Amino acid sequence: MDNAEMRRRWLQMHNNPDLRDTLRPEIKYSWERSIDAGIDPYLRENAYICTPSELNQARLESQYLINISNPVMKDLNEFVAGTGFVVALADANCRLLEVIGDTESLAWARSAHFIAGSMWTENLVGTNAGALCMDLAKPISVFGYEHFCLFSHVSASSSAPIIDNGKICGCLSLAAPFNKVSNHTLGMVVAAAKNIMSTMVLVRLNQYHKTVMESMSEGVLVLDSNGDITIMNDCCAQILQLPGQNLVGSNIYDVLGNNPENHYFINKVTQGRTLIDENFKLITKDNNSLNCIVNCNPLNNPDIPEGGTVVIIKESQRINRLVKKWIGDGAKLTFKDVIGEDPKLLHVIKTARAAASSTSNVVLLGESGTGKDVIAQAMHNASTRKDHPYVAINCAALPRDLIASELFGYDEGAFTGARKGGNIGKFELADQGTIFLDEIGDIPLELQASLLRVLEEKAVVRLGGTKLIPIDVRIIAATNKDLINEINRHRFRRDLYYRLSVIRMTIPPLRERSNDIILLAEKFIEKYCRRFGKPPITLPPDVCAAFLKYNWPGNVRELQNLIEGAVQLAPGDKITYDQIAEYLVNEEYEAQPFVTESSQPDSDTVSSLEKQMLLDYLVKYQYNKSAVAKAMGISRNTLYRHLNEHNLL
Repeated sequence: MDNAEMRRRWLQMHNNPDLRDTLRPEIKYSWERSIDAGIDPYLRENAYICTPSELNQARLESQYLINISNPVMKDLNEFVAGTGFVVALADANCRLLEVIGDTESLAWARSAHFIAGSMWTENLVGTNAGALCMDLAKPISVFGYEHFCLFSHVSASSSAPIIDNGKICGCLSLAAPFNKVSNHTLGMVVAAAKNIMSTMVLVRLNQYHKTVMESMSEGVLVLDSNGDITIMNDCCAQILQLPGQNLVGSNIYDVLGNNPENHYFINKVTQGRTLIDENFKLITKDNNSLNCIVNCNPLNNPDIPEGGTVVIIKESQRINRLVKKWIGDGAKLTFKDVIGEDPKLLHVIKTARAAASSTSNVVLLGESGTGKDVIAQAMHNASTRKDHPYVAINCAALPRDLIASELFGYDEGAFTGARKGGNIGKFELADQGTIFLDEIGDIPLELQASLLRVLEEKAVVRLGGTKLIPIDVRIIAATNKDLINEINRHRFRRDLYYRLSVIRMTIPPLRERSNDIILLAEKFIEKYCRRFGKPPITLPPDVCAAFLKYNWPGNVRELQNLIEGAVQLAPGDKITYDQIAEYLVNEEYEAQPFVTESSQPDSDTVSSLEKQMLLDYLVKYQYNKSAVAKAMGISRNTLYRHLNEHNLL
């Protein structure tokens, strides 16, 4: 489109109001406001220029904005040098404070009165990018005939607002003749404006010495078509463990190519392709392993004849720290929190400590409440992954149709109701860390194949997606089920079992750790007395005896919950038997008051009483053993055992 065609289009918009409906809504509405303001569309120049003293005063009032923006403007000007663009900074009143560019670009800008001190509010000069971006509080580009006034119709400009502490304090713009426009113009302005705002935040934290590029949290690496480094910020150098080195002009192969494992990364970022959140593993010059996430955009535009690629590198460890902060510090417990002196438990702890330094998958077996989650957290905190995420997920608690999306994530549009933009899965969240799959025995059979593939490929594919996302996750699984029995019943895949259970540990139930019952109870009493601000509480002998007789089907969790309630309700400095008697009843044991040795009945008397009680129940329920078991609060198996002991079968 030449100048004549551009003017023809501009005239059509003014002469035929119906054609304005073809404009973007924000442009159309701006034209309507300009017409309402009585602006002459045939203005041949911007006549609204501040006096030198007014400009000096404006600069003085915006000195903070200018000081922060100047380094960014210079960097941006260097980036667009020779493309015909000028870089301009305006204050909140759309008054240009600074305009920089090369000789040719500045000459063009002066011809349009796009100079320092010129006023560009919409009610003075009509539709333009600077006024619109501040009115809409968002970046925008205005092209050629979209400008309201004649003097602007052959130009193109992109502007982004600069927001400081919640208020728009100015805007940054790139402007040029319309035939110099670049597809990347708006993106560059937005990036530069964000850098300015980031620097403002840093300045508020007294970090005045950092430049805009240094303030970016991501590493920026720009390569030309030959693989030579044209830009590398300090953050990138730090991520690549090359601090203090000026590598601009060096070739990426010379910097990273000495190690064959880096060739995959180099080939990917020099092929001129777009990459979005790709995971890479790099080896630094010191032979350290580095995991990073990379975004890559090619510079395949005629305005940039040398081509090349912009590479944004994010350190996985930093992302993991953000993930850990977001999802919470899931692993709070260590081996110091595992209480017990029983030999069986000590053997488990010894094995778990040894396994913590391994990368192999682990299966923790044991009844509910035995502390499988405590062991899992302790292993994570004793491993080299302790500074990375620990993500726990209960496979039995998730709806069957949601567990796949929770574990593996999903892409946008994967299913009805899928969140816009998709959702990251627990495996991705746990990258570089540990994922604890509790109740693994309850995972649906059809999902087990997907989990097996993740274990084999060390990568996930989101639901509805096609991209393979590499992950480095240590899996600790737990279950209270007999997985071998589940395999025999075709409820659990044998190959998945062997993949998961490289290391297997069985945590003993509390009834097999009788030496630990009182020890645990006292620790829990101490904990809850401290939490609830109560004076020290003790366990009298009759309560200790009841605890030792009880078989604790809920294991450590049941004991902990019982103590929590008892501490709060304790009438004095001890927990009484009356408080806990009603809780200590289950299919194996009905609590009895503590009796001394002198008052304890002999075994024959107890046996006779028990036999008579069984007979009474059998007669009462007409020998319906299911009804008898239910009435006595025990299982049928336990009832049959007692009947057999008393020859009542």
